[in-house]
Amino acid sequence: MSESLEGLRKKIDSIDDSIAKLYLERMDVAREIGDVKKQNQTEIDAPKRENDILYRVLKQANSEKQRAYLKQLYEYVFSMSKMHQREGLEEHSKQIDNFRNALKNKKSSFPISASVACQGVEGAYSEIAAKKLFEVSNITYFKTFESVFDAVDKGLCEYGVVPLENSTAGSVLPVYDALTSHKLFIVRSVKVKVGHCLASKSPTSKITSVYSHSQALSQCSSFLKKAGIMSFETDNTALAARKVRESEDEGCAAICSEECASLYSLHIRERDIQDSGKNSTTFICISKNLEIYEGSDKVSILTSLEHKPGSLSSLLSRFYIEHLNLTKLVTRPLNEDDGYMFYFDFEGDSEKETTLNLLSNLENASSSFAFLGRYKEV
Repeated sequence: MSESLEGLRKKIDSIDDSIAKLYLERMDVAREIGDVKKQNQTEIDAPKRENDILYRVLKQANSEKQRAYLKQLYEYVFSMSKMHQREGLEEHSKQIDNFRNALKNKKSSFPISASVACQGVEGAYSEIAAKKLFEVSNITYFKTFESVFDAVDKGLCEYGVVPLENSTAGSVLPVYDALTSHKLFIVRSVKVKVGHCLASKSPTSKITSVYSHSQALSQCSSFLKKAGIMSFETDNTALAARKVRESEDEGCAAICSEECASLYSLHIRERDIQDSGKNSTTFICISKNLEIYEGSDKVSILTSLEHKPGSLSSLLSRFYIEHLNLTKLVTRPLNEDDGYMFYFDFEGDSEKETTLNLLSNLENASSSFAFLGRYKEV
């Protein structure tokens, strides 16, 4: 006859008490080992030692499934032990030391005016974002996002404003790729409400085709499907509006903002045609310099991780222990066979020494790492 549920739970309670006692005892010893390593200036990470422990304990398992359970448990234990050993240790790395220095020289207020690079042409949503960020802006337009990054990198413009993510269509992947390939910093972000309209040169002609950016077309896919209108991609919503204005085909229309339709003297045929009523796009402001302003509360980093099971889980657990709230995780492929780059946004006390140590350790342990900035969203 099988044992009762109550009896089995009592066994679990007894086992849990033993595990807790032994785990805390192990952490105390790990801290002592950390003190010895600090005195001897020995590296905290000891991959060979971890492998030897795993090889030994996995022998106690009776099946591959049990071995997988044990391996996952001990990888977490190793991660927590190393964090415990690093307490009180000030770790350094090139980019995070640069961040430490920037924190000491925080600026009180964001610039009122600046020269700004945007993708597209006059009337683009990037222009609306730039005007929300800067009271006075001298905007130069470029054809591609890559060109915007190049303009800031080469000092042609002080700042660049580019879309990072739309609440309906998701991430703007070319911008993430540009962040990976350029050494620039995010100094502010702004959320712009997106209200797409259908605009044409004629107020009454039957619309048979529509032009817009791929993201805008995606955001209005239900409307387009229901209306049975053919869609064609352009590099920008404002470019679509200009194309319609210059076209001799009165049956074509653009999906753009109302401001853009007015700028190019188009007639608004339908308002708010986006699939979601709460559609918005987050834009980031990029700079060649690491600038930290008062009130900044969000940190963005890029890092590669070892291409093996558990590497991401191990990193996420470290953020959890430090009470850092991860608000975004985007994965982008690196070169062929080189694994992946991970983009993280997190909120929390990034000035705390243990957080700075975590970031320094991450930079030192990663083949590719970029501290993108600490900034505020407005």
